[in-house]
Order: sequence, then structure tokens, then C-alpha cells
Amino acid sequence: MKGERGKRRKNDRELQLRLLGGEAEERADGQAVLGAVQAAQRALRICEANGSLSGAEFLYLQGRYIHKRWWALQGALLIGLWLALLQAESGYAARRCMGVAAPLFAMLFLPELDRNRRAGAEEVEGAAYYSLRQICAARLTLFAMADLILLSVFGAAAVCTAGLPVQEFVTQFFLPFNVTCGICFQTLYSRRFSSELSAALLCMFWTGIWLLFVTDERMYGAVSVPMWYLLSALSALYLVYGIRRSQRRCGRLWEEEILWN
Repeated sequence: MKGERGKRRKNDRELQLRLLGGEAEERADGQAVLGAVQAAQRALRICEANGSLSGAEFLYLQGRYIHKRWWALQGALLIGLWLALLQAESGYAARRCMGVAAPLFAMLFLPELDRNRRAGAEEVEGAAYYSLRQICAARLTLFAMADLILLSVFGAAAVCTAGLPVQEFVTQFFLPFNVTCGICFQTLYSRRFSSELSAALLCMFWTGIWLLFVTDERMYGAVSVPMWYLLSALSALYLVYGIRRSQRRCGRLWEEEILWN
């Protein structure tokens, strides 16, 4: 009996030692796995830092995804406006032409800005290395660069050949252009509207109000030159506000849609 009890105690002690040793080995294995994961993460960050695209390369790649036909249509619109200014015999006709062309020029990039949402590509872009905010900012930069070139050429041609005063060009084109762009950004990234059609309708409503104002000689003549420059500056601030707001809400609306669904 004593021999059997001694064997049992010995077997219990051996089993206990094996179990404790197994737990220690498991803890050691867990630490090794954690260390390996951390080393892999460090290596991945180093590879991404060394192989990341430069700003110019990133803009170039984003430019390949933009349909160039919208820039071609914007250029054709400016050529048509320049020809209309050459034929315009009064400031009234010139203001009316620019009042229609400036909002339309801004609205031509609406389909391209909303193309990813309509195609359901935001989910793919959300899983990319670059954030939705960076992608949206790159495309806005490309649109701004292309429009700046087009408007610079048009402005020089209109002032030099059509006899359009610089003041008229700044106030009568850029003011409605800035407001239209701000409306587009405010609408596309709004919780209430968030559609291309809503943005287009609001832009057309604004265009109608602007035309009623600039074609009314009494109302137009009541605005002084400093007031025109002040209104132009306010429209530029409104455009900057709309762009910044759209950048803040670029990925947030997409995340809210995923959580809602």
C-alpha cells in the first residue's frame, strides 16, 4: 500500500511538472510569435516608406483615371465664350454671356467628381494605401491645375483681343464660377442631397439669380467697384470653405454608409 501511494505521489509530481513546463513553453512561444509579428510590421513600414510614391508620381497616376473629355469640353466652352465676346457689342451682352458660361464651366467637372460614388468605387479606394481624402485632394489639385491653365489662356485672349476689361473678367466670371464650385462641393458631400442632380439643380438656380442681377442695369450699376472686389473675395472664401468641408467629409460619409448598411 505504501509503495502504491508513493508511486501515485511521484506520478502526480511528474504530471504537475509537465503541465507547468508546458505552460511556460506556451508563454515562450506566444512571446516569440508576438516578436515575429512586430518585426514583420516594422519591415513592412520600412518597405512602404522606401517604395512610396512621390507627390508628382501620385498626381500622375490619379490623372490617368480622369476622363479628359471634360477638360476638352471646358476648353470648347471657353472658345465659344471668347467668340461670343468678340461679337458682343455692349457690356450687357458680355455680362450675360459670362454669367451663363462661368457656372456651366464649373458644372462640367461634376460628373467626374461624382463618378466614383456612382460606380461604387469608394469601397475599393477605401482599402487602398492612400486614404479617400488624399485621393480626392489629388484629383481636385489636377482639376485646379487644368482649369487654371485654361482660364489663364482664355483671360489673356479675352483681354487682349476682345477688349474685355480685367475688372469685368475678374468680377463677372470668377465670382459666379467660385460660387458655383462652392455649391457643387457643398452639395456632393452633404447628408441631405449628396447627388449630382441636386448639385446641378442648385447651380442652375444660382445661375438664374445671377443673370437676373447682372442684366438689371439699375441693380448692376448700384454696386461700386470696391464692392465688386469684396464680393469676389467672399466668393473665393466660400469656395475654399466648400473644398475644406468636402475634404473633411470625403471618407466620413462613406464610412457612415457602410455602418448604416
